[in-house]
Amino acid sequence: MGFSFSAGILTADYRDGCVYLGGKKYPAGTFIVQFLNQYYVNDTAARIAVFRDAVSFHVLDQFRSGYLDIEDFVKTGRNTLEIMKALPSLLPFNTLDADAIRAHISELFTEEKGERICEYFRGRAAVGLLGQDEIAIGKADWLTDKTYAADVEALLSEVQAALRFFDAVADDLIRAQKQFKTFISRLNEVNRLDEKHLLPIALDVFDTPPLPLTVEYTGLKKNRASTDATVARRLRFDRYYSFLLTDFFEGLHYGHYPRRCPVCGNFFLMQSARRTVYCSGLSPYEGRKGRLTCRAYAASVHRKELAEGDPVTDVYNRRCAAIRSEASRGTITKDFAAQVQALAKEHKQRAQSDHEYAVTQYEQDMERVKLYHDAERR
Repeated sequence: MGFSFSAGILTADYRDGCVYLGGKKYPAGTFIVQFLNQYYVNDTAARIAVFRDAVSFHVLDQFRSGYLDIEDFVKTGRNTLEIMKALPSLLPFNTLDADAIRAHISELFTEEKGERICEYFRGRAAVGLLGQDEIAIGKADWLTDKTYAADVEALLSEVQAALRFFDAVADDLIRAQKQFKTFISRLNEVNRLDEKHLLPIALDVFDTPPLPLTVEYTGLKKNRASTDATVARRLRFDRYYSFLLTDFFEGLHYGHYPRRCPVCGNFFLMQSARRTVYCSGLSPYEGRKGRLTCRAYAASVHRKELAEGDPVTDVYNRRCAAIRSEASRGTITKDFAAQVQALAKEHKQRAQSDHEYAVTQYEQDMERVKLYHDAERR
């Protein structure tokens, strides 16, 4: 089956906080970070907007009015091909078969297809001018070729789906970039960077509009070695904005959210409730052994991230300090203190790798009474 805009230009599978697209697996939220880092590369949004505005996609308005200027129609096809030169530079469009999409656009926007649509409009207009007495005797049925009408309606549907996507994509880029940067700028408003605290900000920033997409269910293997498949949601997107917003909220549900590194200015994806400030990428600055990472550079100028910025480590450090204090006072034995600290460390390690545990059960397990009770039971 060939490419079809009506079926959705982007298709991705979602399960367990991951996105499966183009044969690869990504943590949900990855495409938001990549989009923000790529937004200004080659001024993609501006280049797309120029070619869209060259004809302003008048063809959509003409379809709604029941006529078509064939010259506009063909010109729109050429400008859409120019947009396709810029679009594959953005993820995830680089995973699509750009050559197949361009070939499909070239086949859609031809003089022959335009004339066929015009002929259909003329025939439909002629039927619309019939009087009720002529319709009553069946003249409308004589003038209507249902197979021909179905074929042209399918063509119109495909052309309109293509135009709606390309008409919206520049606005989608601009709107998404502004909203995601607004969300990131408000991260300091909350005490914990988890779903519970970040969701109200997200709902305020994005206003959760209805998204044009199609949902299916499919079987998906966890990895290549798996023999059994589990249920996953397959979403087909008619707009780029719908894809980006889905990637964002899917990630937020699993504790993933974008941040911006103040050293290099790049965006990165956080996958825990930590208040990590700096990314692990290379900074613009040199050290004695070459370029430093942003985190290493921040530490070198005394801007090292503090434990208070990491709720998991903060809870662990406070509990271990209390345990050491009790052991020094003789309230508990040193052997028991070591056992309790070992259990606390297990809880900390689990919380760092399991976001759901970190935000639901971790602090309860680290409370003094429960921690001591669990250690005694061991």
